[in-house]
Amino acid sequence: MPISKDFKSIHQVKWEVYFSQCYPNGALKFPELTNILQLTAAAHADLGGVGFEDLSQYSQSWVMNRMRIEIEEMPNFSQEIEVKTWIEELKGFKSTRNFEVSRGGKKLIGVSTLWAIFNLKMRRPDFLLFDTSYIEQYPELHATEIPNQRIDLSFETSDWYEHQVQFSDLDIVNHVNNTKYLEWCINHLEPSIILDNKIRAIDLNYIKELSLGDRINIEKAKFGNSIGFKISKNEQICFACVFELSA
Repeated sequence: MPISKDFKSIHQVKWEVYFSQCYPNGALKFPELTNILQLTAAAHADLGGVGFEDLSQYSQSWVMNRMRIEIEEMPNFSQEIEVKTWIEELKGFKSTRNFEVSRGGKKLIGVSTLWAIFNLKMRRPDFLLFDTSYIEQYPELHATEIPNQRIDLSFETSDWYEHQVQFSDLDIVNHVNNTKYLEWCINHLEPSIILDNKIRAIDLNYIKELSLGDRINIEKAKFGNSIGFKISKNEQICFACVFELSA
């Protein structure tokens, strides 16, 4: 697709929070938040001529590699929020994309993400085949205090759960969508952690893709004011996340 006349290097979208997107306390669900971010990024890429349809011509797609979410306040049911996104860096096969979620001019959430170009045939990282010199990059404009980061996987786990990847977990790239990993982990948190708004930040690392029918282990650990998860298949870690809680 050609570059849209409406394309801007900083993209803003307004969203309304619906009841089906909320927890019992009225707050936006975390997987729904990440889905909104995913849709906002996709719309920005489409306008810029580097969206899913553009890349699919070369058997490529953007996939999530890392994410850090820092939370001041979660949006609630019926509220209108604005999501702003921009590229911090675009180089080779990776792109650092930032997001700010705000309401009425007040910043609620900052997000730093790292994306990679993924070859759908070889199932491995690939180089972007488009000229992106027209996209302005903002290396000094950060959305989070701490950028997306590689999680230290050495933490010892104490609880184990089994899961098998279902058809409903898959997306258009024919692997588990990034929102599902977060959903699986949240299902093993104490509900009070969510309902009492104790989560201040989340780090997520997507390490290896999972496919339909894969049998996985979800491992959980508690350390300090954090709760960590590792998801593995055949003893190989495919995903990790850490929830930082308020004291």
